[in-house]
Amino acid sequence: MSSTRIRTTRLLHGASRRDLLKLSAAAIATVAAPSVLRAQAGEIVFASWGGSWEAAMREAWFKPFTQKTGIGVRTVSGNAYGRIQAMVEAGKTEWDVVEVLPDFQWIGAEKKLLEPIDFNLVDKTPIMAGADLVTPYSVPQVLFSRLIAYNKKLSPAPKSFADIFDTKKFPGKRAFYSKANGAFLEAALLADGVAPSALYPLDIERALKKLSTIRDDILFYETNAQAEQFVTDGQAVIGLIPDGRALSAQKNGAPIEIAYDLSFLTWSAMVVPKGAPRAKQAMEFLAYTLTPDAQAAIAKAYTYGPVVPKAFDMIPAERAAILSGGPQMKNAVIMGEKWWGANLAAATEKVNAWKLS
Repeated sequence: MSSTRIRTTRLLHGASRRDLLKLSAAAIATVAAPSVLRAQAGEIVFASWGGSWEAAMREAWFKPFTQKTGIGVRTVSGNAYGRIQAMVEAGKTEWDVVEVLPDFQWIGAEKKLLEPIDFNLVDKTPIMAGADLVTPYSVPQVLFSRLIAYNKKLSPAPKSFADIFDTKKFPGKRAFYSKANGAFLEAALLADGVAPSALYPLDIERALKKLSTIRDDILFYETNAQAEQFVTDGQAVIGLIPDGRALSAQKNGAPIEIAYDLSFLTWSAMVVPKGAPRAKQAMEFLAYTLTPDAQAAIAKAYTYGPVVPKAFDMIPAERAAILSGGPQMKNAVIMGEKWWGANLAAATEKVNAWKLS
């Protein structure tokens, strides 16, 4: 992920509904002020995470879409949930498409902040099968994952999540994301014998009990950059880290291997805020991004996986082998994002109490 996206991701994952309401109050004042953003005729406004990710989308999606339809795409950064809520509640929606983390598929719908997707225009049939990737108010955008990266000095290599929790067989620190939804609870339950199909609802107490067995060997990272540093300089011999950071570390010479079989798959989503002034054109854009051609194009431009399996037919095998959702991830566990959307605050409270105990 780009640094901008990382910062925004942390904000979104860390925000409780109370936080969002606070953000809304501040954002309403902004919405009430004279706006400097006015889409020109024939263009949609896309709220993005920005950075190198936005640059990739511009080449892979925006330019071809405009050439095909004549509809331009203007981008704006700062796609915070509170901003969406403020716009809708003020009756001054300026954005037509917003990329969000999957929890907002349900939070936004519950708060009546989203337009229903027009599935007469948006063909959802090519999208990969899996829990909740498509809702009446959202479609998936791309896949990404958290996976196990381990130091090459570990021999034999860890082959299971039970191995990740075996500090006698594999001594050294483990790097886990500090947020509750960083997949370490799921990893702990899998290591404790829970079947992937039975993970949700998460048994948090059981997961924390398992985590307690390696408490002294856990390094919690606050940023994805810190995760990459931990596995690069050897502070952690095993890390449950974003796939993009693992690939970056490996590309930069870090002595690590990637265990694609030990991964958790998730996705980003696209939504249309309620009252979007160019909702029909927004639906045309969503439809375009979900074509196999467009999904292949973005997967070639950036290290996120396509949500349309047929796109892999147009992606070189060498590239597919590093992308989330590729053949090397056939055993990946899909994160229960709907459960997390409803339980993030409560789970965070329990995890934080455990950390302080």
